[in-house]
Amino acid sequence: MTIEHRAELNAVVYGLFRAPALDREVAASMVEAMIAREYFVDGPEAYEKALAQALSQPDPVTADLEPPYGEAEVRAFLKLVHEELVKRKPWR
Repeated sequence: MTIEHRAELNAVVYGLFRAPALDREVAASMVEAMIAREYFVDGPEAYEKALAQALSQPDPVTADLEPPYGEAEVRAFLKLVHEELVKRKPWR
């Protein structure tokens, strides 16, 4: 997989180890943390780019980490996070 911001993708996937659910509410909360640079220190633009790249490719997004959710569930959640990031543009 060719992702310029692989570390940012992995940071989002890593967050799933403590995620109570993979729903839009959790995705929106994660985006708030990205904008505030809490836990996600690289800023929302880097995460948006990483997610866009990952979602456009067929390679597993969980290749480096194995969260407690399956690939399809993780992809669906990453899509929600990406949608929430796009909705919040431009970021503060």
